[in-house]
Amino acid sequence: MKMRSTASLLAASIIVAASGTASATNISYSNPFPSSHTIQTTSMEPFAKAIEESSNGSLRLTIHSGGVMASGPATLSAIQRSTVDAGLVVSAWVTSQLPATDTAAQFTIAASDPRVAAAAANEFYLLRCPECLEENKKVNARPLAYYASSTYHFICRRPIDSLDELAGKRVRATSAPLVNWVEQFNSTVVAVPTADIYQAMQRGQTDCTVGPLAYFRSLNLQEVAEWASDMPFGSYYGATIMTMNTRAWDRLDEAQQTAITDNLAAMVRNATEGYIKDGENARATALEAGVIFAEPREQDVKKLESHIEREFERVVGVARERGVGGDDPEGFVKSFMETLEKWESIVSELGDDFDAYEQALHEEIFSKL
Repeated sequence: MKMRSTASLLAASIIVAASGTASATNISYSNPFPSSHTIQTTSMEPFAKAIEESSNGSLRLTIHSGGVMASGPATLSAIQRSTVDAGLVVSAWVTSQLPATDTAAQFTIAASDPRVAAAAANEFYLLRCPECLEENKKVNARPLAYYASSTYHFICRRPIDSLDELAGKRVRATSAPLVNWVEQFNSTVVAVPTADIYQAMQRGQTDCTVGPLAYFRSLNLQEVAEWASDMPFGSYYGATIMTMNTRAWDRLDEAQQTAITDNLAAMVRNATEGYIKDGENARATALEAGVIFAEPREQDVKKLESHIEREFERVVGVARERGVGGDDPEGFVKSFMETLEKWESIVSELGDDFDAYEQALHEEIFSKL
């Protein structure tokens, strides 16, 4: 039994090639996602190689994937207790420990471009939200970089002429921001685990699902869905790619810390670009299978804009209920909105130039850590 357990742990871990020096410092990193996940293949593995090179071999990152060191919800506790040195932390899984971080992430629906969402999240959480940093500090955690998910879309079994036709349909959605949006159409929200979406749609247990276009490839939804809305809404940005244990961070010398911070912009850029490419590849797969991608009608766009305005008030209410933002919960939410608007402008100017995007991330955020 012990041999089997050890073998499983080693199989689920990727040990990035070390320099071979006995003095190399090892950072153990817990990833709740499988080793094939975009976060690992496009972001963390290149980051591990980059920091080893930048540190002249004095740093090594060991990635434990698939939650073998800690499940997703347990990752923050594992970091706090030094079970691992670092890991990917989703604030929605630990709202009692990270209430301010999760409150800002409640405005998910307002971010419809992962480049904007990732940049705004990093600037707000790392530079503009002392409350967010303090709540991490209380659990011996130091967030280093956040990422943003692919944007969400409505994906349905059968074609519809407008989003108003979602009325009365069973729509799978998770998290308060997405559920609130679905309910604007008088739909019936159903809870279906991600792994069961295909079967639920195939059997007619759900008419539509809210999810990233990547589902067409990862879940083969092109086999059971005929229609998707081409109006993106929301990108979840309340998760770190990397949070470190404060003691583990403090044990690093200045050169090693610099080797890490100098490569954070590339880490975020790679994750963001990876998610966008996943969506593009999935779209191509779906189109080839005959899936209809419907351009949004003006009424649908206006409905989303009106809903975002109402969501602002809801998130302010969440902040007030949780005691986030002190005497000015509205100011707390406005600060995030201002950061989001700043990066909407920057990304609009940069277009699809990811090299320029990475440079902007470094200059505006990570060079200031």
